[in-house]
Parts: sequence; C-alpha cells; structure tokens
Amino acid sequence: MNPARMMSTTYPNRSKRGFAAVVCSVALLSACGSDKGSSGAATTPATATTSTAAPQPTTAATEPTVTIATVVSPTDASTESPATEPTPTAGADTTEPTSGSTPSSAASADEFKEVAPPKVPTTSAPIAASGTQPDGVYYATVADNGDPLPADGAVVLEFVQLFRGDDCTAHFGTADTDSCVNDYGVVKDPTAAVEVPLGSQYITVSDAATQKSYQVTGTELYGLLHGDAPAAGAPDGYTYTGFGYVVTVAGGKVTRMEQWWTP
Repeated sequence: MNPARMMSTTYPNRSKRGFAAVVCSVALLSACGSDKGSSGAATTPATATTSTAAPQPTTAATEPTVTIATVVSPTDASTESPATEPTPTAGADTTEPTSGSTPSSAASADEFKEVAPPKVPTTSAPIAASGTQPDGVYYATVADNGDPLPADGAVVLEFVQLFRGDDCTAHFGTADTDSCVNDYGVVKDPTAAVEVPLGSQYITVSDAATQKSYQVTGTELYGLLHGDAPAAGAPDGYTYTGFGYVVTVAGGKVTRMEQWWTP
C-alpha cells in the first residue's frame, strides 16, 4: 500500500472544536497518486451546490488555473466515461437512493450504515475552465483553500479530473512510471473550488482499516471534518481519513458524495 494519503484539511476553530481530521494535502498529491502538474493556488470559492477534487500531479510544469465553479442545468452526458462497478462488500447494503433524494429519517439515528463502495469512473467528467460545472460524475477532495472559509455546515470541494486503469495510461503515457501510481492519476489544470452546503446528499465515508464504505449524514461528516468523535455505530477504531470523493452533480446540485478508498 502506498503510504500516501489525500489532502490535509484544516479549518480554523469555529465553535470550540478544531478541524483535526486527517486529510491529504493538495501539496502532497504527488505522494498519493500521480499527476505531474503543480498545485492550484488557494481561491475564494463561490457559494454553489456542486463539486469534485483529488490526488496525483500531472505532466505540465506550469501553474494550474484555478477557477470558481458554479453549476448549470443538465448537459450532454457524453462527457462521462462508463463507471466501473466495484464488487459490493459482503453484507453491505447495495440499495442506492435516487440521485438527489434525502437520506432516510432513520439515518441520523443510525450513522455508519455499511453500504456498497462507490462506482468510480475510469475517466471522471472534465473540469470546465470557465468555472461552470455541468451535470456529471466528478472527482474531488475536501479542500483547505476557502477564503473566506465556508459557512457553517458547508465544505469546499476541489474538483480535478481523474483517470484510472487503461484510461490513465492512455492519457499520461508510459514514459513516466509515476504517472499512474496505484493505477490512477489526476490532472489539476484546471481545477474548480466549490462550496457545498451539506444537507440531503447521499454521503459515504471509507474506513481506512477495512476499506468498507459507510453511509453518514451531512451533519456527521461536518463533525468528523472538524475533529468530532464519530457517532455511535462507527467501526471500531474508526478515524476520518481524507480520501477523495466520487461526486455526482445532477440538476445543478451536488447530490452524491461517495468517499473512495485509495492506497
């Protein structure tokens, strides 16, 4: 297992609780995956309801263009590559809610319900340099570049484009063996920072120790990101880890945030 982790997220103390979550830093993406580009500069995210960001440096040596993303109405879905269906964990709940649906009322009282891992596309939707992100399946990490910081109950997601497997090799080539470490790589030019209020999205987190996925509410994720102890029902020894997210934008809103375990 590559010891690298995703980006480190640190928000200043909002209400007596520090942002102590263990997350990978954008500056350390080269250690998590493979992207040869330089990190994007911190930007002021526009309040929107969309997002996606991730690991690995790209081949360009120039400063990446960082844009403030917004969302538009559904567009041609042909920009998405077919998603690869992962094998569900034995005993996991494979029933998935309709995009945009509100988690069941029991979710708040039953956090950390084991579910199937995310369907990770071999190529995620490209990031629009204009800053407008149409509907699609993206890749993102929780960012630490909000200025001002996101509102209470919201997070900033940094979107980058992800390539996996043969798509990664086809995009980056084979000259640099670090381009697709652990079979994936990301392109960080351009990137898009998006502030996402956590509410009715379908949200999952991945347990670093077991690689299993668990459904949580937006309130629980927000607490975990700010250093709160996990709710009752969390796996033994669970600690939030900053893996990236497969982010679905539908109808101009972020409807799904599914954390993807990576080496």
